[in-house]
Parts: sequence; structure tokens; C-alpha cells
Amino acid sequence: MKARLIRYSIAILALSLASGQISGQSKNSFEKIFEKETNGAAVEESTKFKNISTLSYYPDTLPTWFFTPPPSTLNSIYAVGVSDPDMEPAQAKEMAIHRAKAMVVLCRNAKLQYFRDVYTSEKESGRYTDYRQRFDTYFKISSLSKIDEASFALVDSHLNRYNESLVLIKYSPNPSPPEENNLLSVVGTVLYVEAQVEDAFEVQAEYELLSAFRQPEKDIKSAHLLYREKGNKFLSNSEYLDSLNEFPIFIYKYASPDWDKNTQPLVSYNGLWSKFTREMLRTLTLTTEQTKIRIKNLGEKYNPATSNLTREVVSYLAQVKLNGIVFERDSMKLDLTVNEIIPEIK
Repeated sequence: MKARLIRYSIAILALSLASGQISGQSKNSFEKIFEKETNGAAVEESTKFKNISTLSYYPDTLPTWFFTPPPSTLNSIYAVGVSDPDMEPAQAKEMAIHRAKAMVVLCRNAKLQYFRDVYTSEKESGRYTDYRQRFDTYFKISSLSKIDEASFALVDSHLNRYNESLVLIKYSPNPSPPEENNLLSVVGTVLYVEAQVEDAFEVQAEYELLSAFRQPEKDIKSAHLLYREKGNKFLSNSEYLDSLNEFPIFIYKYASPDWDKNTQPLVSYNGLWSKFTREMLRTLTLTTEQTKIRIKNLGEKYNPATSNLTREVVSYLAQVKLNGIVFERDSMKLDLTVNEIIPEIK
């Protein structure tokens, strides 16, 4: 049942991004699915690990290259990838490499799409005016690329105390690649629903990352991460090779090798990759908001009252570069450079 609900919500999001519109019914569906999946509960720790015999409550110190990967160029692209927690080491490394390759494809050439609907309404109530606003933000980054497996090299790897595999890979494009039809597609999406009534403000968000590697006469290798949050409640689901990958909700702690001993660690209840993916998609959304935006003022009826609708729109091609990662006060900050690609006019 849970899988069907997840696929249903994904279909709603994909449809809204494709058409540029979303109905009030689908927004309500998003909220209902979120509440049902999280069961109205806050974070609860679960320690049913399958592949870890001894648990440690000390933070895991991550390698330096995770925070400062080598600088990428047009001929050499570096990327990091992280597996889910509590996996067997061999499969964990395989998942981490798949995710790192997906990052390479996004960095090389991606299409970024964004639109934001701002609903405003005022309703007279006696001597007072009831002022309401709703902000619906939709973001999508996608890329499809032919890749040559021989052009990838594993530079370094690290298996931490939670059985998460971290890898650093290098991609050096072959100027004369073999005639193979190996395709890697990656799609990342974000949905924000923000509602304001007077001074009260409520935010809920959904982050999703899907990648699929297609080779002739072989099974598709795919990975899917879905993360929803509302207040102190969250829902996280991870799939790899068409199988749900379950791991415990736990206080996963991470530290930088450059920190002092008394520095508070980064904490994640869903492992490192969910934190990385959320921050990457969030940063790209905010960066896109700051680029040139085309604004439309649309007079529409928005249930339950007539309101003004303003739509902000962005769509462009870009190359993305990860310059570094910093942990700050229980949050992860990604230093990303987004360079717009201007199509040549022929």
C-alpha cells in the first residue's frame, strides 16, 4: 500500500511539472499522503540494524576529500556518492558509485526548470481583514547523457561505522568513445507548499531524486530517493535496483577531520545521502530563484475566495560544479556554482 501511495504522489508531481499547473485537489492529496505516511508522529529512534554488530554513539569522521573534492574541469569531473546506511559493504559501494555517476551527469549538462505560484487574498471580517498568502514552488533538474563506463575511475572510498560507503570518482570523457548506447538519466524535483495566515506560517516540502542507467540487453540499474518533511515530521524512502532499501531511523553523527574535539557533530536521522540530496536540491532551487525570472500576473479564482495569482518562471541549461561541503550547526552547506549554457544561434 505504501509503495502505491508513493508512486501516486510521484505521478502527481511529475504531471504538475510537465504541465506547469497543479490543482487544489493534488495539493490536498500531497498533504493527506504526507500525514498518512508519517502517521502524525515525530522522529522516533529505531535501532534494528542488520549488518552492524556493534553500534557507536561517537560521530564518524568523514574523509577530507568529501568536504573538498578536487576541482573539476571540462576534461575531468569529480563527484562524490554515498550509499544508504546498514548495507553490506560490496552493495554499499555499488550504490555509492551509481549515485556518484548520477552527480557527474547532472554536473555536465542539466536542464533547470522552476516556477512559483503566489496566491494572495483578502477577506473582510467585521472591522478586520483576513490576509492570506500561499506560495507553491516547483523545481526540476534533469539530464540525459550517453556515458562510457571506461571513462570513470574510482579515486577513493571510505566505509564508515554505519556501513555507509562514500566514494570519490573521476570522469574523463573519451574523445573517441566506443559506439555503445549506454544512457544515464537523472531527474531531481522539489515541491514546496508554504501557507501564511496573518502571522502564522506553515511549510512542507518534498525532495526526490531518480536515476536510471540503461545498457543494451541488460537490466536497468535505478536508484530512487524520496524525502518529505513538515515541521519535526519526515518521511524518507530509498529504492535501489527496484527494491525498497530499509534502514533504521537513528541518530547518525558525522564530523569533519578539521574540527576541534568539542565541536557538535552533524546529525541526520536518515543517513548522509538524504541530507546531501536535500541540501543540493534546496540550494539549486534558491540559486534558480535568484536568476532572471519571468513574472505573470494571472487573475484566477482560487478556492475558497477570489485571489490574485502571480507566477514566476525560469527555464535554462546549465553546468553545475560542487566546490565544497561544510557542516554548520547541524546543517550541511553545499558550495555550488551554476553556470548557464547559452545555446549557439545558427
